Amino acid sequence: MSENPKFNEYKEQIIDMLARMFDFLSLNGEFKVEEKGSKIGVLISSNDAGRIIGRKGQTLESLQLLVNRMLFKADENAPLVSLDIDGYADGGRDRRGNRKDDGEHGEYHRRSRRNNSAPRANVAQLELQAQDAAKEVKRWGEPVTLPEMNAHDRRIIHITLKDDPKVVTESIGDGAMKKVMISLKPAE
Repeated sequence: MSENPKFNEYKEQIIDMLARMFDFLSLNGEFKVEEKGSKIGVLISSNDAGRIIGRKGQTLESLQLLVNRMLFKADENAPLVSLDIDGYADGGRDRRGNRKDDGEHGEYHRRSRRNNSAPRANVAQLELQAQDAAKEVKRWGEPVTLPEMNAHDRRIIHITLKDDPKVVTESIGDGAMKKVMISLKPAE
């Protein structure tokens, strides 16, 4: 039994969103949507994997961000969605883009790598980093600026601290890699 009673509804929305995006981008792909605890994982299989992943995984991250934003806009209680293509996000591809293991991936829904030098921080590490920085801000009253990170990681920092009544977060900088500044909320 599914942990989330609306899983099938989310599954259909995600497949529809990705299928439309792939159609607009003239890409082919198959999608397998599965529940991963409170999150939803989407495994993508495609002959256009290199184009979908993009340089250093930026295109895949952008697609993931768009899917999450669209899903969240429709339903604020929607679970976080993670995209993976042929094992790239799990490190299942070598530097040339070849699969490390050609195991069976299960049932895909047919519609129309992160391997760079800095490993992606996991969600638990980012949440802990955000909470530690918030404690420091509350204790000393001075803003704390976290190192540059991609949009996915910044979003986790913002979400982790959004309900904290004493601090506010802000992305600063230009380009894809920005810093997150955590500071005290102004007195009202």
